Amino acid sequence: MENQQLQQQAPKNSIGNEIYSGAADFGKIYAIISAIIGTLISIGMIIFGIYIIQHKNHLVSVDGQVTTASYDCSIPTTNQNTYTTCKFDVMYQVSNQSYTKTFSSVETFSVGDKVTVWYDPNHPEQGEYNPPSKNIGWALIGFGVLIIIGSWFWVWMTRRYKFAAAAGGTAAAINMIRAI
Repeated sequence: MENQQLQQQAPKNSIGNEIYSGAADFGKIYAIISAIIGTLISIGMIIFGIYIIQHKNHLVSVDGQVTTASYDCSIPTTNQNTYTTCKFDVMYQVSNQSYTKTFSSVETFSVGDKVTVWYDPNHPEQGEYNPPSKNIGWALIGFGVLIIIGSWFWVWMTRRYKFAAAAGGTAAAINMIRAI
């Protein structure tokens, strides 16, 4: 009888079970840390998305005319993608007051080309060329909310299912080893 009890206890204390439990514990901790970091980043994305929407809401557009063709072009290289950024000068009018502003763009312009300039009615001298769209702001907000929901859902999964926690812990450990 005592021998049967030892045989039944042996699988519970096996090295495999200890590794499995350790991976699950690590997966739970890793999920919480990831959820906290993801939440902080997502909050920043949501705030930036709201800023983009609010900023675009108070801007007014006016037609401007290119006064100096594209100049001072630079070709920065990032991640094997090359693109040319050029400066150009634009003259625009707000309330019979003329303003000239220098902008940068990947597009090239010639003298006389028409462009849309966006400005704050309280500071018309601070014109902008091609400010971010409200859709970008909404996308940042939506993506931020999805990250928060997904990361905290994963925390719930690791708390509820040991297999999910062990899988998460194992994946995190493998990724850490790969990073070395």
